[in-house]
Amino acid sequence: MKKKIARNRVAPAVGRRYCGLAPTPERRFSASVSPGRARAVIQNQEKWVNGTTLNYYFIGGPTSQKAAMRKAFKVWEDVGIGVKFNELSDREDAQIRIAFADDGSWSYVGRTILTIPKSEPTMNIGWDISVDLDTGVHEIGHTLGMPHEHQNPVGGIVWDEDKVYTSLAAPPNRWSREQTFWNIIRKIPTSEVNGTDWDPDSIMHYPFEAGLIVKPTKYATGLIPAGGLSAKDKEWIRKTYLALPKTLQELKPFVAEKMVIEVGGQANFTFKPVESREYTVKTFGSTDCVVVVSEETKLGQKYMKGVDDSGEDNNGEIRIKLEKGKTYSLRVRLLYKDPTAESAIMVW
Repeated sequence: MKKKIARNRVAPAVGRRYCGLAPTPERRFSASVSPGRARAVIQNQEKWVNGTTLNYYFIGGPTSQKAAMRKAFKVWEDVGIGVKFNELSDREDAQIRIAFADDGSWSYVGRTILTIPKSEPTMNIGWDISVDLDTGVHEIGHTLGMPHEHQNPVGGIVWDEDKVYTSLAAPPNRWSREQTFWNIIRKIPTSEVNGTDWDPDSIMHYPFEAGLIVKPTKYATGLIPAGGLSAKDKEWIRKTYLALPKTLQELKPFVAEKMVIEVGGQANFTFKPVESREYTVKTFGSTDCVVVVSEETKLGQKYMKGVDDSGEDNNGEIRIKLEKGKTYSLRVRLLYKDPTAESAIMVW
């Protein structure tokens, strides 16, 4: 008989240990960036390009903890999304580096992990998740670009703030007022919200004990998410990371290909070098894009280099050495475009 793994999201909320994210500075744009453009960029900037294979590496940790995290990654993969996860035994090529220190549970959000030095973890599991699988699933949700759902301004949660601060200052969290404000009281700016619904059953929603929520009044007696991925979690992640087409358009050197793509969407290409040398990859048009070059391997897409030109008045380009006989994918996620402009990509 298989051992059942308990779902912490349905456990009593009193005395719960919470995921704590570190504050991040608000992104600033130049005066030339319109509010609509800034909003589109912010809503999409932390998302990975579809087709990404995210490699993860365990920095030590008990066998039971690592086994639980493998199951947590599979929970997301089983939804059928355009992102895959692959475990490595060497941290050098791992974008996700998971520690098991007594430092609470947390993860950097989305593509932010690419800015973290390879000597540092991008995620930490601070308690035993072998009986607490949802904590692992929750932290991976952050890595996929998902914020805390209870901070969604659409939900309109009104807190008894004094009680919230008192509850989180007590064991087991022992949070400062600043930590509690950032992770609970603070509302996510509407410019960062993708969608119109609030999902109290989301894997990204904390459970809350009675007396902390004033409104909606139905949750004054407490709010306990159902556990696991909710229907809306699955809908959001499938929409964000669409399953990729089986065949991709092949790019030829010095031939510009038009990109027919909507904001938040993605264009996917393949490229087979005719000689081994340094190539330039560049987009053209009034766009804000994330462009990623990956090598196609038996284990999936091996990330090589990327560029994000969002919020800038120029098109980013990638200069990279590619080898004859290998196949590469070029993926472009569109964060914003001038509605009247056309866009294209070229390799030379």
